[in-house]
Amino acid sequence: MSDRIDVILDLTRRLSALVEREISLIEAHQPNSIGEFEEERTRLSLLYSREMQAVKSDPAAVKKSSRDRIERLREETASFNASLDRHQRLIARMRRVSEGIVKTIADEAARQRAPKSSYGASGGASYRAKATPIAINRKI
Repeated sequence: MSDRIDVILDLTRRLSALVEREISLIEAHQPNSIGEFEEERTRLSLLYSREMQAVKSDPAAVKKSSRDRIERLREETASFNASLDRHQRLIARMRRVSEGIVKTIADEAARQRAPKSSYGASGGASYRAKATPIAINRKI
């Protein structure tokens, strides 16, 4: 089982490093570059999940591992979870900013398309369509 613990330790470290690279790209305002890691992230995540399921199916075997190895795994997992939390907060912030920009643009476009109102001769509101450009034929 110590081999399984070593595999999980390695996967946890590799996933942590990957998440930290993605955080660096987000902070460097290069979030589009994160897509480069999608295949590796998926592969490592699946391996990690598979190893964790194997540990859950045989928890007694983990107890046979040395306390030092188990403690290292706990520390690496805590570090990994902290990185994931930070990554999630950055992604959420990036999403909110993007959605805010899109909403502002949509609101401005809707405002510009809305008919203009003014007061007519009767004193009531009169809605006029926005003026559109016309072409004049100078030959006439």
